Amino acid sequence: MKASPALAADACATAGSNFTRQQVAAGTAGIRSGCARDAGTLRTLARSDTDVIVAIDLNPSERPADTQRFLTETIDRVRAGQARGLTLSASLDEELNRVDTDIYRLDPDVTFDGTIQVVDNSMVIVAPAGEVRAAANWWQKLIATTVSLAVAGVAWGLCLAAFNAGALLATRICTGVAGGFAGLIADLMNSWFDGRSLGDGEVWMEALVVAAVSAIGSAFLPELAAWVQTRAPAVLASIQQTMRNFIARWGAWSNPLPLIVDLFNSDLATVLANLLDRLRRVGSTTVRPAKIMVVGDSLSQGQEGDYTWRYRLSQWLQENNMPVDFVGPYHGTFTQDPPGPPQPPLFIGEKAPAKHRVNGGYAAGITFDTDHFAHWGRQAAQVKNEIRQQVATYRPDMIVLALGFNDLGWFVSDEIGTMDSIATIIDEARAAQPGVDFVVANVPQRSRISWRDDLITKTTNYNRLLATVRPQLNKAISRVEIADWENGYTCRPDDCPAAYDGLHPNNWGEYQLASAISRTLREKYGFGINPSTTPPPFPARPTPTPANVRAASSDYGVTVTWNPVYGAIGYDVRWRIKGQSSWTEGSVWNNRLDTTWTKDGIEWEYQVRTRGGDTVKGPWSGIVGAIARPKTAPPPLEVISTPAASGAGIDVEIRPPTGPYTDTIDRYELIIFDEDQPGDLLQSYGFRGTRVHLGGLRQGHRYRIAVATWNAVSGGLPGGARSVVAGVQTPPVPTNLRVSTVDPTTVQLNWNASPGAAGYRLWKRNASETGSIFYSSDWIMYEPSHREEWLYPGAWNFEFCVTAINGSLESPKSNCVRPPRPAGMSPAGGGTARASAPVSDQKVGPFTARTNPDGTTNMLAGVRPTAPAMAGSH
Repeated sequence: MKASPALAADACATAGSNFTRQQVAAGTAGIRSGCARDAGTLRTLARSDTDVIVAIDLNPSERPADTQRFLTETIDRVRAGQARGLTLSASLDEELNRVDTDIYRLDPDVTFDGTIQVVDNSMVIVAPAGEVRAAANWWQKLIATTVSLAVAGVAWGLCLAAFNAGALLATRICTGVAGGFAGLIADLMNSWFDGRSLGDGEVWMEALVVAAVSAIGSAFLPELAAWVQTRAPAVLASIQQTMRNFIARWGAWSNPLPLIVDLFNSDLATVLANLLDRLRRVGSTTVRPAKIMVVGDSLSQGQEGDYTWRYRLSQWLQENNMPVDFVGPYHGTFTQDPPGPPQPPLFIGEKAPAKHRVNGGYAAGITFDTDHFAHWGRQAAQVKNEIRQQVATYRPDMIVLALGFNDLGWFVSDEIGTMDSIATIIDEARAAQPGVDFVVANVPQRSRISWRDDLITKTTNYNRLLATVRPQLNKAISRVEIADWENGYTCRPDDCPAAYDGLHPNNWGEYQLASAISRTLREKYGFGINPSTTPPPFPARPTPTPANVRAASSDYGVTVTWNPVYGAIGYDVRWRIKGQSSWTEGSVWNNRLDTTWTKDGIEWEYQVRTRGGDTVKGPWSGIVGAIARPKTAPPPLEVISTPAASGAGIDVEIRPPTGPYTDTIDRYELIIFDEDQPGDLLQSYGFRGTRVHLGGLRQGHRYRIAVATWNAVSGGLPGGARSVVAGVQTPPVPTNLRVSTVDPTTVQLNWNASPGAAGYRLWKRNASETGSIFYSSDWIMYEPSHREEWLYPGAWNFEFCVTAINGSLESPKSNCVRPPRPAGMSPAGGGTARASAPVSDQKVGPFTARTNPDGTTNMLAGVRPTAPAMAGSH
């Protein structure tokens, strides 16, 4: 129907108002447009009679499903742009420039908002009356956009018809072809509207070819050339007829389509073929390579001195003549903290500043495109909140997503929660780039950690879940395929030759991870021709003896330094007090160690060697030594620990120290260790004042507790407190205390454990002395048994009881027992028993190195290194 003359002055009727469906040939498109009041059944899509409605009616020639796919995917991308805050016109511009011919830039001052939707085989655009202008440039913008969308739909449907349904290359080639034609028409029309010449047809066809090949990838030039020779004439004819349909409906408003339509003839197919042949002969230097963003953790970032699997993948792509632009905000490998003095502990609730360590170098002598978005310690749970911005900034065509280990390994989430995070990453990336494709690597196993068999199970379960969920994540416009790191990487719980530390890849492992990615790229996305090959294992990285090892007395105690070894995976350090024959050994990540837990005047000796992994180590350096001269403050005079009155927490109260170096005290360090959590790490928290509360602990777990003093120099030796079972108050009285005589001066005591007890105290008295009372040292026993020695003048003279403690809380005494007097022994008065051990001998924490899930180790507490061993990172 036509608009009535009385209403022709409405802006919505500026270019006419006609909603009679055109009878168009198969494989072409028609147009209906004008005021909503004239739109018939489409009127319900508008709010006002004077809204503008434009309906692009596609008439599919062969496979209607392909047309529906074009419509829904296009509208999904446009709506995603609107969700990011773009107007409808800006989002449509973005869609039409997915394949950018770069002939002409659209005028950003002409904009409109509205809605877009699918109705049968039609794409319907609605611009509210308030957005509509009668100005010619507003309508020209709308018309150029409409024609370009119609051309894209026609080209897409006819292009796909040339391939078998679901063919591997169909989507890639047809996206480039349809997008190229649509972008070209939009550029030409807007150029003419702004008074510019259309220029030479062969020039802008060359721009079309370069844009299309850039989108498709130069590696697919042969396939594109074959398509042009067989199908381009038919596509050009359908595009030409579609433009004529629009000319018939819009008349003069369709200019410059009458000029363009005559140039869009079958001769252009020959021009296209010749241009493609020339591109193949001169190379692809003018073609935009596919953009790939690697998103991952330490397995993908690598450590300073690594080749990285990213380098091995880039080698394979070059060997297969596949131009790829790796993109992302980072460029380097991971580097450890620079050597420096010990740093004070963070206060409770204080967060360490984020450190993006992305400036490390690679193996000597290599160069490649190093851009990436991978960082040591990264979790899928973190990246899901960051990926949208990165994708919007770098616009990758493909994301290689390799995350999940840290989520599973550091108890961030279970396999279901990790899968949810991965799915969210995919959704968020699509919100910024709807057509982005994915290669998702599953999670490799690592060597067994004795207390983390759960990690083996969670990894297996997650990988199965990923394979199950993949079809649901997959979309025709944004595919999701899996790279099998679990089976392609030679690392199992009981054998892991591909890793240098039970997880992170050595030179051989880097090849394996790259090979798994390349296999998916080749088999699922058509990248490359030749499969990647993995060489046999070859020599590990060099581990020379560190040079210039020095030990010097310092205000910290003793400071040991040496020249850094490039590419070292940390260093082993061993130490002993001079005159001892045995060594204590630990590991540090940088070229410095400070012995702060020491007394003044002790002479220490050290040796250092370079680590290339758990089993790759260089020779020890010569012995160096120095006398400790710490200017650190002593521990508090008293440390009293108590379970919190409510919740799983502890309260600690101290009596401040006195004496040398206490005039510059800055804070205290609360040190705790969960004895009931396998593989737990020593934790420390700063506090000021004489009281501190720490909550959020594990209910029913026993915690060792100590406090060290930090002055202007560093932290000194800690002072121990009684252990506490979190979430438990005073434990019940121990029961069934029993005693047996081992020898005349030694007894064995056993009793029934007290639930919730953090430890026990032994009480005794010399029962042969009149008026004697029970006494006890503060020595704490952690098991319900004890052997008491040196009971003179005879064990039978003594009576024993035990109490259960939980920090400063203590139960009443148990039943008391006295060993029988052996036959032939006479009663003896007097005598005392030696205290079992001095309080200072009580252990503060675990003095053994523990392996973390990511292959790092918890440092030995006895001689503290400069920095923790990457605790909490991967």
